[in-house]
Amino acid sequence: MAGGRGRGGSPCGSPGGSPGGLVVRLRALGLVLLTASLVAACGARVDPGQSLVCRTAIVALHPEGARLDIAREIPDADGLGLTLVHDAALPGEPPRRVRTSCRFANAADDSLAESGPPTLTTVVHDGVALSPTALFLLDRYWTGRGPLAAGAAPARPTALAGTGLALSHGGVHAVQVATAAVTTGSLYALLAVAYCLVYGLVGRVFLAFGEIAIVGGYAVAIAVGVVLAASGIAGEVGVYAGLGLGLVLAPLVAGSLARMLAQGVVAPLAHRPGYAMIVASFGLVIALSEGLRLLQGGSEVWIAPGRVRGLVLATNPDGATATITLTQGVAIALALAGALAAMLLVARTRFGRAWRAVADDAHAAALMGVDARATLVTAVTLAGALAAFAGWFVVAHYGNISFAGGLLLGLKALVAAILGGIGSLPGALLGGLLLGLGESLWSAFLPGAYRDVAVFGALALLLALRPGGLLGDAHPGHQRV
Repeated sequence: MAGGRGRGGSPCGSPGGSPGGLVVRLRALGLVLLTASLVAACGARVDPGQSLVCRTAIVALHPEGARLDIAREIPDADGLGLTLVHDAALPGEPPRRVRTSCRFANAADDSLAESGPPTLTTVVHDGVALSPTALFLLDRYWTGRGPLAAGAAPARPTALAGTGLALSHGGVHAVQVATAAVTTGSLYALLAVAYCLVYGLVGRVFLAFGEIAIVGGYAVAIAVGVVLAASGIAGEVGVYAGLGLGLVLAPLVAGSLARMLAQGVVAPLAHRPGYAMIVASFGLVIALSEGLRLLQGGSEVWIAPGRVRGLVLATNPDGATATITLTQGVAIALALAGALAAMLLVARTRFGRAWRAVADDAHAAALMGVDARATLVTAVTLAGALAAFAGWFVVAHYGNISFAGGLLLGLKALVAAILGGIGSLPGALLGGLLLGLGESLWSAFLPGAYRDVAVFGALALLLALRPGGLLGDAHPGHQRV
C-alpha cells in the first residue's frame, strides 16, 4: 500500500454517510423515481389525431381574431376523447381559461388505421354541449376540410416550460454555453472523484472506470428496453420508467463488477512495483470493451426518444432560447450529489476514517488494526457505483451508449482529476467543472474537431508546469502511477 505520505492530512481529505448508507439512499431514490414513473404511466395517452381534430374545432368555437394557447391536453381514460384546457384572448382583452371536451367514435389505436381523421361525436365547449346540428355543421364546413382547417389549429402545449429570462443574443448564447459546461463538467467530475478514491489509497491510476461506466450505461439501456417491451408502457413515460429502473440496476451491475476487479486485480497489484497496475487496468479496458462488442454488437445502442420535457432558461428578441431538459437537469443533480456524497463519506464516516488513515500512512494504519485491503476493495466498489451513475448520465442525457466510448471518457475524467489535483477530492470536482467549461467554450467559438487535441495538449502543458494540479502540491515528489 502507499505508505509514507506524511501526517499533514489525507491526500483526498474532503467532505460524505457510510458506503452502505449511501447505497441504501441511492436505491431508495431510484425506487422513488421508478414508482413515480409507473404511477404516471397509469393514465391514458393523448392520441395525436384526436388532438388535431379537437384543436381545429376550437378555432371555430371562438370569435374570429381570438388568440388561443393550449395549456393542457387531458386524455379520457377509455381513449375515446380528450379535454383541451386553453386560454382564449380577444384583441385588447385579458385571456380567459376555457375547457373544451371532444369525444370520438373510434378509439385512439383504431383511429390510426383509418384513412380519414377521427370522427367527432360530442363537443362540450365551456360547459355547453353542441347540438347535433351544430356538430354536423362543424364537421361539414370546418374540421372535415382536412389540412386547410388544421393549419389554423393552435399548437400543442410545448414540452418546454416557461419563457426564461429576456436576454440579448449574446446573453442567451452565454447561458446555453454555461449549461453545457455544467453538464459535461459534472460528468467528468463524477468519474474524477472515482479515480481519486483509488489513487488516494495506492498512489496508482486504475484506468478501467470509464469502461465500467459504459457497462453501467448498457444496464440502463437494457432496463429502458425491457420496460418498453414487457410492460406495455409506451412513449415518454415508458422511457422515464426505464431510466428509473436503470438508476437502481446500473449501480448493482457496475458495483459488483468493480468489486470483482478490486479483489482480483487492484488489491493484488497494490504493492507491486513498476507499471503493473496501469498495464493491467489498460488490459481490462480492452477486455471489457471487446466483451461488450461481442455481447451487444458493434453498433451504438439508442434508447427510444421521449426525453423532451424541460425548461426554457432564457429567450432573446428573435425567439431563440437557451434550454435544459428534465433528464439533463436530473443527470447534473445526480452527478454532483454523487461526488459530494463521496466527499462526505471520506470526511465523516467510519469508512472515511479508515480511508484517510490508510491514505496517510498505510503501515501505521495496519498497526492500529485498520484492514487496508478491505478499505481498498470498498473504495473501488464505491468508485464503481459512481462510474455507474456516470453511465446512467450518458444514456439519460445523450440517449445512446457505445462499447468504444469508455477509454476516451475515462481519459478525460483522468485529465479532470489531474487538473484539480489527483490527490484531492475537491480538486477532482473542480477539475471536472473546469474541463467541462473549457470544452464548452472551445466548441462555442473554435473548431470542434480540434477540441480533444486541445484537451490532451493542455494536459501535457499542465504536467510540465504544475504536475500537482490546482489544489495539489505545486512541486510533488516522485509519484507512482
